[in-house]
Amino acid sequence: MQWKRWLGRMAVVAGAGVALAALGSRSAAQTTEPPVGTWRLASAQANGKPLDLPAGTTIVKHVTPTDFVFVYYDQQGQVSVVGGGSWRLDGSRYEETVEYGLGEGMKPYIGKTQVFTLRIDGGRWYHAGTESDGTVIEEVWEPPCASRPAARGC
Repeated sequence: MQWKRWLGRMAVVAGAGVALAALGSRSAAQTTEPPVGTWRLASAQANGKPLDLPAGTTIVKHVTPTDFVFVYYDQQGQVSVVGGGSWRLDGSRYEETVEYGLGEGMKPYIGKTQVFTLRIDGGRWYHAGTESDGTVIEEVWEPPCASRPAARGC
């Protein structure tokens, strides 16, 4: 009888090991980590052309487990555009619903959900899709200290 109990325990341990190994071997395509954290826009294209921003403009995005906010600011710290709302992730499908905003170009986005493909690779967030106004965007976000290690707080 002892050997049956021992064999049963071994089967449970082996089954747990197989399950853990399967979880650990998932590819990046199967598991998309949420983009929770602070990000700085490293590069962006709109309709295949580099995003045209005034010189010295920085764009940061703060993402919590439920909400996001993005801010455009200049070298003097003056904010020109801000917006935010809720977000959702389903696999690699990332949705942002803009609930509030201020600044040039924000009004058409308020109340609309933007759908993108999200991929985080090597600490960078790759974000692409077609916005509600038809603009095709490709963005690359990185942690704020990645390219500015001497910046405040890095």
